[in-house]
Amino acid sequence: MQGATAVKKSLIALILSLTTLSAYAQNDLTVSDLATNKETKDTFKKMVGKHPLPRWVTQGGTSSRNQQVEIGDKKFMVLNACKPHDCAAQNIAVLYSPESKKMAGVFSTVDEKAFSQTLIWLNIDDDLSIDGKTVLFAALTGSLDNHPDKFNFQ
Repeated sequence: MQGATAVKKSLIALILSLTTLSAYAQNDLTVSDLATNKETKDTFKKMVGKHPLPRWVTQGGTSSRNQQVEIGDKKFMVLNACKPHDCAAQNIAVLYSPESKKMAGVFSTVDEKAFSQTLIWLNIDDDLSIDGKTVLFAALTGSLDNHPDKFNFQ
């Protein structure tokens, strides 16, 4: 009987450590990880579609801290990255749901000489049309970092 109790305790400890490791891994997840990880790269390719993105997106841009948001009844991670050494020129923000494997994003290019910004919306479906775009744009502008509780849409 004592052997069964020890096995149960070991299993509980293993599950707790895996849960902690999983949460840690999600906080450290980057846009380039989504693009290259075997579990997410097909979803990332689907999100990008036929839009050409610069190489830094998949090979390691400068990443910001991930945020968590709720849109409807789904929880999403918000990942943000920018062009190394030129964050003002190019940025990408991605909504990713590890549970549903859903991914959507926006890629931004700023032309300082023309005083213009071009946004390319990636895989925005009807479920994410307004609230998803709001969260993604807030991630690009820094509003999500400054006011994280204001971007949960339930």
